[in-house]
Amino acid sequence: MSDKTLSTPLPTAPAVPAAQAPLTGWRNVWRVYAEAATLRMLLLGFSAGLPLLLVFGTLSFWLREAGINLTTIGYLSWVGLAYGFKWVWAPLVDRLPIPVLTRLLGRRRSWLLLSQLGIMAALVGMALSDPKQALTPMVWCALAVAFSSATQDIALDAFRIESAGTERQAALAASYQTGYRIAMIWAGAGALWLAARAEVPNAASYQPAAWQTAYLVMAASMLLGIVTVLFSPEPAARTRDAVADLRETAATQARFAASGVPLYGLVLLATLLLMALLAVAAPGMALMVVYFATSAYLLPLALFVLLIVLLARSGLRIPLLARLLPAATWFTYAFFVPFADFLRRYGRQALLILALIAIYRISDVVMGIMANPFYVDMGYTKDEIAAVTKVFGVIMTLAGAFVGGALAMRFGVMRVLMLGAVLSAASNLLFAWLGTRGHDTQALIFVISADNLSSGIASAAFIAYLSSLTNVNYSATQYALFSSMMLLLPKFLAGYSGTFVDAYGYSNFFTCTALLGVPVLLLVWLASQSKVPVAQ
Repeated sequence: MSDKTLSTPLPTAPAVPAAQAPLTGWRNVWRVYAEAATLRMLLLGFSAGLPLLLVFGTLSFWLREAGINLTTIGYLSWVGLAYGFKWVWAPLVDRLPIPVLTRLLGRRRSWLLLSQLGIMAALVGMALSDPKQALTPMVWCALAVAFSSATQDIALDAFRIESAGTERQAALAASYQTGYRIAMIWAGAGALWLAARAEVPNAASYQPAAWQTAYLVMAASMLLGIVTVLFSPEPAARTRDAVADLRETAATQARFAASGVPLYGLVLLATLLLMALLAVAAPGMALMVVYFATSAYLLPLALFVLLIVLLARSGLRIPLLARLLPAATWFTYAFFVPFADFLRRYGRQALLILALIAIYRISDVVMGIMANPFYVDMGYTKDEIAAVTKVFGVIMTLAGAFVGGALAMRFGVMRVLMLGAVLSAASNLLFAWLGTRGHDTQALIFVISADNLSSGIASAAFIAYLSSLTNVNYSATQYALFSSMMLLLPKFLAGYSGTFVDAYGYSNFFTCTALLGVPVLLLVWLASQSKVPVAQ
């Protein structure tokens, strides 16, 4: 919260060139995948990937079968805004201990276990809801799944980054992404297969009990991640010297006592507390506030940002009671310093980096929410979709993730990042082509295979890129900022996907989502030309 923090010697790690030497020799590259940390990320990646489709794609299939209209399904995808705003509570996950659990398991594992238990409980709540009878309970449970899942992501990303050095992050990212994609297939094709098996033959076309069975099995599947957390070692905290940290904290607290705290910091703190209270008391209302602030009323949002900038530049400070000084200091290092560290290390390049992060996955995310409704409207059955995704999707996902990670370690992240951007946009055009084929299972196999391959390559490279930008002293907070920005704009635009499809049709929608990927190519090229350092 101090306006002088940027001039304070922050606990940053030494930077090295972005073109860090990749691992030499294919044997050394593939050997990394057999290391314990890499295999562990495979299982934890499964735990991270399981909830996503259960509140997006699979849920949209369930809602469509229950007779919910496409516009409502599109709007309900805003449940995913929890992933876009996880940076707000990431500092708490980074620094706040959980009573008893943190002492027993450590900082990262305690938050992982708590969030995984929250996901299980909320999935059970979804299983016991019927959207055709009452949509509101389903929405509340989906919000709880998304919030708990976003919290798991915060802790897991920090766990992964702290488990190995920068040169192995591509392998960890590929293993994580493989587990993640396998979980998405299980939560997508697997859930559809389970629901189809649980249906009563020759009964009504919509059977909520079948979906209840599928979601209860999904909740039980979270046990894999829970067991992995319980048997995993806590990663060694690679932080700065403790004496220097205490000295700097004491100096900040003394400065607050002598001259007060910055006024803009108090305004930001009050805003965060208000949004947190609103999110706890009325999540639906909080989402509406976010919606109006980011779309309908951009002027008030811009004025608020301008107010914060003016207050920061004015240097206005307010005296604080002595008993509140420790809390103000803690807030400074939990919320302000991690973001100040990022801006300090990257300077003007920070805007380019954040812009690339904000739109890199825009083609995939915006398209994804309408994929399952598209299959339903094209006449594909649950069994057909499950069979194609389960066989060809798994094979191509594994191939894409491991090939993407190996290419990134061998040739560098930026080259594979460009390849992934091209493939992600091109695969959306295949869905537009599929819309012209009618009920064609062979075409469906080809499109899903290509989509999973391209997504695996792009995701492995992108996760490695984000990890390279993160300072391990603030790994949870900084990575949460990056991954939140990755989803915020795409998820917001995805909310209008149902309205667009209703107005213009699926083929035009898929073509437009492919065109959204064109600016990504320019930003990847600009980022590759700039000498962006990576953190250690």
